Amino acid sequence: MPNIPENGLLNFLQKFEHLPAEVLSAVDSCTSRIALPKKTILLKKGKICDNLYFIEKGMARNYYKAEEKELTIDITVEGALLTSFSSFVSRQPSNEVIELMEDCQLVAIHYNDLQQLYQTYPVMERIGRLIAEHNYNSLKDHNYMLKFNSTTERYEYLFNNKIEIIRRAPIGIIASYLGMSIETLSRIRSKHEI
Repeated sequence: MPNIPENGLLNFLQKFEHLPAEVLSAVDSCTSRIALPKKTILLKKGKICDNLYFIEKGMARNYYKAEEKELTIDITVEGALLTSFSSFVSRQPSNEVIELMEDCQLVAIHYNDLQQLYQTYPVMERIGRLIAEHNYNSLKDHNYMLKFNSTTERYEYLFNNKIEIIRRAPIGIIASYLGMSIETLSRIRSKHEI
């Protein structure tokens, strides 16, 4: 059995399905480790997202920017994938920006390498489908929450399910992500202990 180095992406993929050593080795050979500082823009609006990233350490956000206004659509912490899924999959220019909110350690895999893995190993294609389904459901749940939950319910959901975001992200970005003003978020936060 080949000696597979520690790679957070490999561990993440195996949460969806067990991968044989041969597949683990092939995936590992297609990835690269990257350390980047806070404020790095991984993806600019209008560019095609060529990489899928796994955050081993740090935090990032995806946001829309129009004129001087920013709308945070996702906040990702270590242990999760980071990309512009619509751009990555469709090969179309992204409407969103990806920015690192902390110094980050990432594992990156290029779109072309992932497609080759899908063609060579059916189990990888299956995992890709499961990840896409998971991502879709997460997006659907977030959109539902923004439309139908009160501001207090939105904050409580984040508090109960993603406390690291509350502890680490700036209040303005959290407010944008939850679809509320900073003042409303400050009022709600004052009633909760972190």
